[in-house]
Amino acid sequence: MKKKITGNNFIRETIVAGATIYTILKYSIHPGRGKRAQKCKPTREAVIKNNDRLAVMKLTMLLNGNFHPGDLHVTLTYADEEPSQKEAKREIKLFKERLGREYEKRGITYKWIETTEYDNHRIHHHMVLTYIDPRVIERQWRRGHIRTSVLDRSRNYHKLAEYLVKETTKTMRKPGNETKRRWSASRNLTRPIVKREIITPRILREDPKAIKGYEIDADSVRRFEHPFTGLEHIEYMMVATDPVPRIKTWRRGKIVDRQETYRRAEEIQISMDSLDGWDVL
Repeated sequence: MKKKITGNNFIRETIVAGATIYTILKYSIHPGRGKRAQKCKPTREAVIKNNDRLAVMKLTMLLNGNFHPGDLHVTLTYADEEPSQKEAKREIKLFKERLGREYEKRGITYKWIETTEYDNHRIHHHMVLTYIDPRVIERQWRRGHIRTSVLDRSRNYHKLAEYLVKETTKTMRKPGNETKRRWSASRNLTRPIVKREIITPRILREDPKAIKGYEIDADSVRRFEHPFTGLEHIEYMMVATDPVPRIKTWRRGKIVDRQETYRRAEEIQISMDSLDGWDVL
């Protein structure tokens, strides 16, 4: 019989997204039960840092669960006079609509995530897209230039998520800016589901171990003190070593929506070893 999660417990949260499994180990304090840790008034800087961490984690899971090797990261810039924020917002909206019609004509599922940066440089947009011939994108962006990169074979796009969140950190918090959202996304994205289960305290003291068919991403392992509770948190990511991940649903908790078929670069007619002038992220 599944144990109900109530009161104060040691918890494991698990998210399956594409070829990755993201795990958080923590001590969960139920409101009104037990004493809260002494550190309960975090500084503004600590709150911002924690919010940015959560944003990177969420965006990583969206990218990993919806995009695959050979899909595209496109940067859209403006030539000549820089538009106002309202003009840029309108331009990217019209571009996404025009591009959507091109996907529809070709019978391709149109998935996208978009961010806009207003502050650090001239206004520009970033989009992560399901693969389509880049020449189609060039024809539909009528205001300037595009730079196209392909997503690499790692199937873990954590660094891309970090970059996109960093790009918009100042923009979303600056008073008067046109947008307060870190990113916008198509409605058809697969949304990862968090599974929660009770664990023993011993697991928090051990080093993370990969399950069969996966390996730990060493750069993702973090032990840190949560700014609100002062309690230890551990988080890490596992990446599938097999071409097709063994796990598409987690073995405990609610069932994860079935992931898309994992496309290979050759299936979308890209030779990722001979993309002249393209970057690989």
